Amino acid sequence: MGAVKTDIEKGARAYEIKYCLDDAAGVKALLRDRHRISSARFRGDYAASDILIDLNSAIYNAGLTERQTEAIAWVYGADITQAKAAEIMGVARQNVAGAIDRAAEAIAEVYKRWEYGEVSVEYDGLTEDSE
Repeated sequence: MGAVKTDIEKGARAYEIKYCLDDAAGVKALLRDRHRISSARFRGDYAASDILIDLNSAIYNAGLTERQTEAIAWVYGADITQAKAAEIMGVARQNVAGAIDRAAEAIAEVYKRWEYGEVSVEYDGLTEDSE
């Protein structure tokens, strides 16, 4: 008899994360996970595309300073530490942290104006390394 390759534990590995986007902590969590959300688009999660498009629009509409934009790009776009971003930017790590905090607050204000609330993303438990 042949073997059937069925993942019977897939449901047990799936989990959902909710991002409350009307506060800075939720925005930071979404920024932190945006690469993983981006990869979900290729597994058929079309809502992930909407979430990322809206995030980019919120960033654009937040009126961030050049320093805030740069800090967000290094830490969440390039996935480097705040200390490394500070070194590249030629400022103290605390300046990068402050810029990120102010940027997240400004982005959260945009989501509040949009009455966006929270979004949910379902993850299947797979990491990029195991795919």
